Formats: sequence, C-alpha cells, structure tokens
Amino acid sequence: MGTTISSIDNSFSLADYAAIKNGSYKKLMRSYYKQEEEEKAAAAPGDSRNKLTSIKASADELKSAVDALQKDDLWKIKKYMKTDKETGEDIEVEDYDWEAITNAVKRYTDAYNNLIGAAGDSDTKDVLMNASWLTKMTASNGRTLAKAGITIGKDNKLSVDEDALKESISTVKLLFKGYNSFADKASSKAEGISNSAAREASNKAAAYDKHGAYTNPLAPSVKNQVDSALGSGKSESGNTSKTTANTDKVDREIKDLKSRRDNLKQKLKNEYDTEKRREYEKELKQVENELAVKDSDSYRKQNAQYVTF
Repeated sequence: MGTTISSIDNSFSLADYAAIKNGSYKKLMRSYYKQEEEEKAAAAPGDSRNKLTSIKASADELKSAVDALQKDDLWKIKKYMKTDKETGEDIEVEDYDWEAITNAVKRYTDAYNNLIGAAGDSDTKDVLMNASWLTKMTASNGRTLAKAGITIGKDNKLSVDEDALKESISTVKLLFKGYNSFADKASSKAEGISNSAAREASNKAAAYDKHGAYTNPLAPSVKNQVDSALGSGKSESGNTSKTTANTDKVDREIKDLKSRRDNLKQKLKNEYDTEKRREYEKELKQVENELAVKDSDSYRKQNAQYVTF
C-alpha cells in the first residue's frame, strides 16, 4: 500500500496524488480546487484577477494606439478634395489627413487616461512602478506636449486641443512617430504594465484550467503535506522514495530567449533602415513579452519535469 497522509484523508495515497497531477481526477477535482483557489485569491491582499485582466487590457490598448501612430501612411501629405469656405467650390488640396491624425492622437490620449486610472488604483508593485515611470516621463515632456495642443491635468490625465494640434505638425511627429519617440517610450512602459499584470494574474490562476488540465499545485496546506510525504515516504515496494523537479528544459528555453533579445538589441543599434528597425522592434517586444512570463518561479514550477525515485 502507498504512503498515506492521515491528516488529509486516510485513503489519500501517493498513487492518488500522482493521479491528480496527471489529470485522472480532473472531472471530479477541477471544480473543487478551482473554487478553493478562487476563494483564496479573493481573500488574499492585492489585486483580483479580474482587476489585473482589466489593467492588462488597458495597457494593451495603449500599445495598439501607439502602433497606429507609427504607420508611415498616417504622416504622408495627400491629395484630396475640399470645399472652399469662401466660394463653396470643391477644390483639390495637398495636406496631411488631419482627421486621421487627430483621431489617432485622441485614441492615444484616451487609452493613456484609461490606463493611468486603472493602474493608479492597483495594489501590484510592478504595475505601480511602471505607471509611475509613465506619468513622470509624460510630465517631463509637458512643454513639448503643450506645443502640440496636449495638456496634462492635475489628475495626470491628458486633454487635446484639436486646433492647436493642427498648427504644430513637426512637434506632433516628434512626439508620436518613430523609434525612441515619446509614444514609443510610453508603449514600452505599457508593455511593462501589461506583463506585470499578466504575471500577477497567472499567480492567482486556479488549479485546473477550463479544459481540466492541471496548471498549478494543490492548495498550499495540502501540497506541503503531500510533498513532505513524497520526499520522505516509501514507495509500494517499501523503498524510500523521493521526488525531484528538473528545470533544465525551461532554463534552456529562457536562456535562448535572452540570447535572442540581446541579439535583436544589437541589431537595432546597427540598423538605420526604418522598415527593418520596425521589424526588429516588433520582434524584440514579442521576445520581451514572452520572457516576462517565462522567466519566473511560477512558470518554472509549472513546466518542470518531476521524477520520483
């Protein structure tokens, strides 16, 4: 008979624990442990998973707004028909598409304001740190923003004067277009907020996902007792058994990602072609986003290879 843990259940054996980990009990156990983990997360200090998901969505919207501002076509002078106010006649003019530019800038300020509101109410340290950096970076560009008709309120929210915006195309482009611009730096911090929120939400995940797959360990009170038995218990043959976790595969994966990240950074330093830089920047952000999730203790634990001997 396998080692039992009487304080949990007299019939709870190592075989039972193994069955839970490999998913054999998923139909019976997933609802129980999901409810237990959700209750635990709700009672624990810090942001709820729903709140973290909302913060991540706000950060991702700011990144999308910046991506829209980076499109070359937005900043091209175009020919289009316009009604002359004095004569009432339709005439062909060459100018920027100010309606598209204004909408893109307002999308950015709306997304920024929503993110500052959501992140500013967070209890997650990394979210607050990145949000603080974002507001400070914005404040340091206050004069330049004002030249483009964008003002910062006492609540750190942005507002846009559309008429002033149209009088300062060079300043608007300086702020919102290109690598290392004001908007590009804001996108990087939004990425940090998104990753921090996703990582914290992942730590609050339930024991089983919606498909019944095992994702996290058992509740701590149960896990500690079970793992203690696994470390010092005996197998059915009567021999001492021990369970170890091997993270070599995960560590190699993380090492490869870091190598890719460093290589892309080096390419960016040496590349001056706008299109190629944009490709490298996009790939770099994807790698950094993946690293933010995987270079963590929770990811290592969830993807380690467990061996009992």
